[in-house]
Amino acid sequence: MNVLILGGSGFLGTAVAQACVRSGATVRVLSRTGRTTAGEGVRGDVRLPRLGLSAADLARVRAETTHVVFCFGSVSWTSGPGEVLETHSSGTRSALAFLRELPELRQAVHVSSLLALGRSEGRVTNRELYTGQRFRNWYEYGKYCAERLVRDTPDLPVGVVRFGPVLGPDPRGGRPDTRHGLPMAFPHLLAGYPVHLARRGDFPSWITDVSSAAEIVLTALDTPIGRATWTWFDPALPTLGEVFTEVCRPWGVVPKIVEAAPLGRFTRLIGERVGTPRELADYAEPWLDLDVDVLKDIPEPWPVPDPDYLGATGEALRAGTQTQRAGTERRALT
Repeated sequence: MNVLILGGSGFLGTAVAQACVRSGATVRVLSRTGRTTAGEGVRGDVRLPRLGLSAADLARVRAETTHVVFCFGSVSWTSGPGEVLETHSSGTRSALAFLRELPELRQAVHVSSLLALGRSEGRVTNRELYTGQRFRNWYEYGKYCAERLVRDTPDLPVGVVRFGPVLGPDPRGGRPDTRHGLPMAFPHLLAGYPVHLARRGDFPSWITDVSSAAEIVLTALDTPIGRATWTWFDPALPTLGEVFTEVCRPWGVVPKIVEAAPLGRFTRLIGERVGTPRELADYAEPWLDLDVDVLKDIPEPWPVPDPDYLGATGEALRAGTQTQRAGTERRALT
């Protein structure tokens, strides 16, 4: 395989690039910086025609690419409409158009999110995308738009792989990013502040570790997935409460998870006022009713998630915080 990873310098994209390199594939990682920790980095931008590639890079990519991964997009649940639609909608249109210029293309994989299903009613499987759902934020709507574009392009061999939140130590090294999404709650909990969750978080989080998620993308490229949709999450199904407890464990902290009765549309407002971080407030109740049998659509053997990826996330956060504090102290002494 000669794999082009669009957005391969991010958290999951880096893990996908590393997994592809380990498998023996030739890997090119496209990003706006052109930097990568695995494979060859090329500078480009999915929002531009022909991905904004230079003439030399364009010629090589066109001639050699056999597989493509769409792994780009905003990761913030509070992104505004401009950023979300420019990247997830315009970027996906540009990337799909570029696939038609690849004569050796055999398979592409679009990395989507379970949050594209928004507030779905009833049980959902791999078949559904639009279920009449409402969207909590522009991020969810952007992920929906991107997956809709992929599904509506039957002339291209593009499959869809959906994940929930992806955790684990950052494959790029350093302190895990807690500015967006579910990890935004970690510093809040570690500082001793409460988080208010329905049933004290005793509902599925649909979470997985970054290593097994990357292996699923590699499997989708190599099997190949065709135009199917796969959904992957940790088969152990840790609850949201268990996620918070295990991430806090290396710190010796027991998170304060407080019961919040279902309050419908007022959950977010009340949650913010009593201490729940803004990005998590909309997810204080069960997110969706997902049929767990969706895992059976993925060929076995399945990858095995790191048995302590949640604790490893907390440990990486702890080590990164200590390094950051030491750096601050050195600068102060200087």
